[in-house]
Amino acid sequence: MHFIQKNLIDIKEKIERASIKFNRDPDDVKLIVVTKKFDKEFIKPLLDSGHLLFGENKVQEAKNKWEDILNLNKGIELHMVGGLQSNKIKDAVSIFTCIHSIDRPKTLEGINKSLNEKSLLRDIFIQVNISDEPTKGGVKVSEIDKFLDNGKIFDKINIVGLMTMPPPNEESSVYFAFLNKLAKKNKLKYLSMGMSNDFETAIALGATHIRVGEAIMGPRVKN
Repeated sequence: MHFIQKNLIDIKEKIERASIKFNRDPDDVKLIVVTKKFDKEFIKPLLDSGHLLFGENKVQEAKNKWEDILNLNKGIELHMVGGLQSNKIKDAVSIFTCIHSIDRPKTLEGINKSLNEKSLLRDIFIQVNISDEPTKGGVKVSEIDKFLDNGKIFDKINIVGLMTMPPPNEESSVYFAFLNKLAKKNKLKYLSMGMSNDFETAIALGATHIRVGEAIMGPRVKN
């Protein structure tokens, strides 16, 4: 068995244990395997195991790597978990089924204009800058209610949840709990939060989508 397959089994077992421990249904927690900077040869063991939910950070890398794979595997969901530049919107809606990182009205407008019957994009998460870090993307907490309300004018867009990344080297639980509270306040069903080092905490606090990369794929090559 390939080491990636072993890691996948291990993470799925941890998801199940954490879900049961915190009275969650394991089927309600979706595992996004983040494959940024990993070539197709590293993705194949996951496909061979039947895993179909993946995440990428950059549009061009995703197009180069995934177009052929998507044509051969119709059940795959590819989620964008990195920032989206305006000049990449048309490509993004054609290859991603979900985007987790929306934080600007202009991006919503661009997506709404670009969507058509051939687009794969179905759902969108709004990224929240939960810790108000000036160098991090995301809508400020103080502005999220207004942002979501204004987003309702875009008739083709389906906003389903919130996404966040807590600051490094801080206890993530307080941020996850607050994101859960924001989602409930705005009647949003899904929470994209938790990565390789804190996904079990995220599950305890309501995560529906966790983003795990290196714990499954192994260390990324540093550029």
